[in-house]
Amino acid sequence: MNENYLIKYPGLLDVAKRRIKLSLLGDRDGVSLNYLAKTTNGIFTDIQSLILAERELPREMLKHLSKSKLLFTKTIEDQSRVTNSRWNAEQQLFTLLYSLVISKNPNLVIETGVANGISTNAIMKALEKSKKSGALHSFDVLPETSKAYRGSGNWKFHLLNATKAHTQLRDELQRLAKPELWLHDSNHGYRWQKFEFLLAIKSLRRGGILISDDIDASPAWAELAGTVFRKSYIIFDSRKFIGIAFK
Repeated sequence: MNENYLIKYPGLLDVAKRRIKLSLLGDRDGVSLNYLAKTTNGIFTDIQSLILAERELPREMLKHLSKSKLLFTKTIEDQSRVTNSRWNAEQQLFTLLYSLVISKNPNLVIETGVANGISTNAIMKALEKSKKSGALHSFDVLPETSKAYRGSGNWKFHLLNATKAHTQLRDELQRLAKPELWLHDSNHGYRWQKFEFLLAIKSLRRGGILISDDIDASPAWAELAGTVFRKSYIIFDSRKFIGIAFK
């Protein structure tokens, strides 16, 4: 960086450091909606509008929206806190997951990031009603999150070593069938998000769906929306943005 610029603009070095940090790790401020909007096929403020606009999503989802909102409130009230509640899935994500899973009846769902189990329970409450006895395989680096779901559904928890998570996740996936749905809600840094999004698209069945919380945490989603995802959308949640992409 030219020293003359640093003299004229003393804050420039801090800005450069911040952008490098964002590129490598992501941070709490993340990227702007303007940046995300450049590669998306649409931006929505509610799940109903998304369902009506996207024909690959089952219209049956509409009849489960009200029930899912009630279930979200009950899950928040009943769920034991095993880690920071700031990591909880919020209502829009819960509603999207519950209504989609109960409508599509997938055989296999992958989830990364369990935390207090809000999204885990959204998926499992829907799978419990499935005639296929579909399974959810959840991955996390915190052993205490293994207690996030207490129901009778087909839930498999996988504990990852934080330093070997890339390799372990890939290895575990090789032992499983191709999933129809993948939820990312784990490490929101750029390197991990890009790795996981690419792995998800590779692993999903044709026509499979990738859902991600916190797509504004790093540039990864917008980059892949413009190059890898067949099509993708953005949904507003109360504090962040959700992404949904189709293989």
